[in-house]
Amino acid sequence: MSARIVVLGGGPAGDVAALRAAQLGAEVWLVERAHLGGTCLNWGCIPTKALLASADLLRTIRHAADFGIDVAEPRVNFAKMMSRKEDIVLRQRAGVEAACKRKKVEVVHGQGTVAAEAVVVNGKRFPYDFLIVATGTEPAGLPMLDMTQPSVITSNGVLRLEKIPERLLVLGGGVVGCEFASLFAALGSDVTIVELLPRLLTAIDSRTASQFQKMIEKEGVRVLTGCSIKDVVQYRRDGLVAQLDDGNRIEADKLLVSVGRLPQTREIGLEGSGVKIDRLGYIETDDFLRTANPKIYAVGDCRGGLQLAHKASAEGARAVENALEHDPMPMDWSVIPSCIYTHPEIASVGLNADSAKEAGHDVKAGTARVIGNAKALAEGEPDGYVQIMTDAKTDRILGATIIGIHAVEIIHEIAVAMSDALTMSELGSIIHAHPTVSELVMDAAEQGEGVAPYLS
Repeated sequence: MSARIVVLGGGPAGDVAALRAAQLGAEVWLVERAHLGGTCLNWGCIPTKALLASADLLRTIRHAADFGIDVAEPRVNFAKMMSRKEDIVLRQRAGVEAACKRKKVEVVHGQGTVAAEAVVVNGKRFPYDFLIVATGTEPAGLPMLDMTQPSVITSNGVLRLEKIPERLLVLGGGVVGCEFASLFAALGSDVTIVELLPRLLTAIDSRTASQFQKMIEKEGVRVLTGCSIKDVVQYRRDGLVAQLDDGNRIEADKLLVSVGRLPQTREIGLEGSGVKIDRLGYIETDDFLRTANPKIYAVGDCRGGLQLAHKASAEGARAVENALEHDPMPMDWSVIPSCIYTHPEIASVGLNADSAKEAGHDVKAGTARVIGNAKALAEGEPDGYVQIMTDAKTDRILGATIIGIHAVEIIHEIAVAMSDALTMSELGSIIHAHPTVSELVMDAAEQGEGVAPYLS
């Protein structure tokens, strides 16, 4: 008899878990209360990148004269941008639905509740041998804000805007806040970022964050760090007036609240099934992704850690393999690329310049600046750099950070090198095609080894 697997949540973690379980011969039910694809496909990664692609094209057109092409000032058709975004989402969602149908994964629509070794949906029980919880997260609000006001939006609300806000106030200078600031600055909004911490993008190293801030400020974005919103002194249907804790006031058409996300783990029966949930709402698991109940696994954003779709998908596949005892092994989170789709792009893997030193390593770094790369100059994108960190004693690569054109594509080369335990010397000895932006990886590695013809 086939093992019965119920997957609760149809995002990147749940979709992959269900499809992998079906590949391994299990009988699978995938429970989703909204749309397959979860936050990433419907409210996050995919729709935002579609909009950011429009913004990048707009930037290129505005600089067409630099390439010897004279064009009139472009006009933004925001409604068409949003429609294109939605078409991409629908096509991707249809792909997930088709994959489930091909693999004979039964999709169950409705809110699922865990009860007595079954998931109950609309009064119907779906018993399981193993349950994979992949319920994800939702945008967080703040108690001093009236989140019901039309002038206050989260990352979900941004994707339902009908017009470009003339003045956008972004509360939170993390990945989401900076990506939307980059988008709307290109579209012509007057953007202000308010960040409580001393700098933007605290997940990356201070040098890269500082360079990014200078670049986004060149685009007209105002960045206010070390402060926050104390109160909203006036709500209007077409805007609001926010008072900062330093006494200044800011008027905006929309306030985008991007202060993190909250796990969707409460009141769905997990505690009654013996699953431990921490004070923040994240599900506790071991490295095999098992919860305190050996029949229940948790994957993706709901178990904490980096909130990345590709990490969630990898966890989904691994949890099912572990549950079904198909080459079981613990998760390895040491090499997971992180990408920020701002302009310029930022990508990292492993340790960065700050965290490597904090971890006690004697760090040797190799750096290559984008301005010296012929392909990047030909594409009109001269800003940024590639930096690779190694342990000075072993030359093993500890991590890398890239800021600049195609950063989110190039970072995988270094991730593969780390996974294969290459040294920086070995990475630098690999011949790269010229002219390419990815040459910067070779150049940075050679520079760190002191053998780069033009940089050492």
